[in-house]
Amino acid sequence: MEFIKNFTDQTFVPGRFFMWSPNTRTITIDTRRIDTNNGRLALLHELGHARLGHRIYKYDMELLRMEMEAWDIARDLAPKYGVKINESHIASTIASYDDWLTKRATCPDCNNFSLQRGRDSYGCFACGAKWVVNWRKDRRVKRTIISRFTRASEAATSKA
Repeated sequence: MEFIKNFTDQTFVPGRFFMWSPNTRTITIDTRRIDTNNGRLALLHELGHARLGHRIYKYDMELLRMEMEAWDIARDLAPKYGVKINESHIASTIASYDDWLTKRATCPDCNNFSLQRGRDSYGCFACGAKWVVNWRKDRRVKRTIISRFTRASEAATSKA
């Protein structure tokens, strides 16, 4: 916990994971891991989000961009604070976001990778299904179909 004293301009709250909150402008620190190199690296990553002023994202690709930007800040800060860059750890965390994003964008009807239409809604190019997803990254991805393309709907659309 001594490590966080280096950052007097930031508010920290104890918790069970590392997280930047743009609403409260605080960083939650995993008190079990803060004294490890990867824990300190995670803290530098969250400081990256704070310093970049990252807010809530609308599209999944925005989240991926913000994550990569925050890791770039962590890489810049690490030498100053004696933290070793662990590229395999960074790659693993980026891959977990990529996996999450892929699950959200994969059509639950035909398994094609599809287009995000809104913050939590998607539509499939291949079969026409539309679905919504849960938003939290710390939960299993749940996709709920809200409409399916059918020949009857195609006929109704072409008559209009």
